[in-house]
Amino acid sequence: MNGAPRVALVSIGIGRIQRGFERYFSDLFGVLRDRLPITLYKGGGEDAPSEKVPSSLAAWTRITRHLPLKQVAAEYPEYRHDCLAYAVSMLPDLLQDRFDVVHVIDPPLVYHLQRLRMLTRFRPRLLFTNGCHMPPQYYPRAHVQHVAEVLFQEALASGVSPDRITLAPCGFHPERFEAPETRAELRRSHGIPPDTFVILDVSAMKRSHKRVDHLIQEVARLDGDVLLWLDGKPEDPEIPDLAERLLGPRCRITFVPSAKVRELYALADVFAHAALEESFGLGLVEAASTGLPTIAHDSPHFAWLLGGRENLVDMSRPGALAAKLAAVRTTPAESRAAAAAVARDIRARFDWRNLAACYEALYARVAGSA
Repeated sequence: MNGAPRVALVSIGIGRIQRGFERYFSDLFGVLRDRLPITLYKGGGEDAPSEKVPSSLAAWTRITRHLPLKQVAAEYPEYRHDCLAYAVSMLPDLLQDRFDVVHVIDPPLVYHLQRLRMLTRFRPRLLFTNGCHMPPQYYPRAHVQHVAEVLFQEALASGVSPDRITLAPCGFHPERFEAPETRAELRRSHGIPPDTFVILDVSAMKRSHKRVDHLIQEVARLDGDVLLWLDGKPEDPEIPDLAERLLGPRCRITFVPSAKVRELYALADVFAHAALEESFGLGLVEAASTGLPTIAHDSPHFAWLLGGRENLVDMSRPGALAAKLAAVRTTPAESRAAAAAVARDIRARFDWRNLAACYEALYARVAGSA
């Protein structure tokens, strides 16, 4: 670790939120904690070696929630307030010159830290992961990490200097999604008949962005023994109502612990995700890595993510997804064979073991930037 940059890795959702980019930052910390001096700043849970919740966070949270800040997310109405509280509570550590790089993924938090840096001149440099399709004109005064090649190339094409941005994809641990039980054993334990065609989506349960309502409507076009299994945080109360009305017992909605998601990948026949865009798409990567046929929207980003257009359809066109699902259903052997090739490519590109050095280089670059 001699000479390695000292990194503060910050995500206010860690300890509060089960999945999403919070898990990405948690995994990144786990991969790098033995390779460089890194401290994980989180929003909840107990302090542990190299993990920290700022001591004054609770007090600042109570104060900032009385401020008239604009709400940005209905499912997390205090998000802006909590980002401001986190920035202020971190400031004493940043002024002590303990870090070279502060790596942030929450947009309001990086803006608050940017302002505090201008006021106090703390030394650590800011690194922002663009996990929300932020347009270049809104980039903070920080080095910007892109996790997707398409958005990285779009930023360059718009005139952003290559000195300001870096491409470093999200990683995952493929071994965590290998279920020890057989498909037959898992189906028996979950009460699913062997011949049922199971369509899976692991996603936040909402219409905006994730378009789970479109997925429900497309599955409703299919006849026969079909089960749509939706697993994710329930954020839209109308989704269960729509599923009950259109599919009845042919739909199952759960929010299983993260360690149990691998069972869902193993027992399903196909993974289908109806979003028209994603900043990355960890669920798609995880599902595809297991050899599960994976269907997404036909766009340059998903073509890059999944390594081709074979299982991409126009999710904006009614009936397109239903037709693709029917095709996978009638050609299971061919679909599984093609999915196996995709799985090998996914593991090679996004396995954390192959990406750790990329992140070490990113931190060195930011720490040494002018």
